[in-house]
Amino acid sequence: MEKEKKEVDEKYIKAICINIVKAIIVIFYFLILNLISEKIGEELFRRGIQICTMIFLFVAIYIIEKAYKEDDGVKAIDGIEVLVLATAVLTLEYITNRFKFQFNSYSSTLSYVFAIYFVLKSIVIYTKGRKEVEKSLSDIEEIVKKEEPIKKEATKKRKEKVEEIENKEKTNKQENKTTKKKTKKEVKNNG
Repeated sequence: MEKEKKEVDEKYIKAICINIVKAIIVIFYFLILNLISEKIGEELFRRGIQICTMIFLFVAIYIIEKAYKEDDGVKAIDGIEVLVLATAVLTLEYITNRFKFQFNSYSSTLSYVFAIYFVLKSIVIYTKGRKEVEKSLSDIEEIVKKEEPIKKEATKKRKEKVEEIENKEKTNKQENKTTKKKTKKEVKNNG
């Protein structure tokens, strides 16, 4: 029964690759937004952002609905990620105007934040996969049974308890004998 030594299972590798691709796509999307913001007019750019946001919102709703029907937590998290991305893009113009940020630097910062999130998520998935592989390679579960250990009572305490019980029984017997003698004497005296 030889177990293969894998660093991480394939399903975790797939999830890690998907998250890295998501990070690259988000960076690429914000890079395109930066380039387009300099090339086209402001009104046309606003319309483009609104259209992209609507597309992201529809995709997020679709993913969340599908996750709800399949009762899949991973898809639900993916839907929430797309929803947060859509919200970030939708508020991009408002925040840059309200707080007087430069659009290019703010959108670059947002892309870095999303990329860092996806990379950290990949690291967590990798760590979880490593722990699972290490647990599967461990023979401890086969060696150790999951039974409760036998509780042994201390012999000294037990002997003391036995002696105490015996002493109580002796005193009870003696008390019973004395009470019987007293009752016999009382019966003779009364009778």
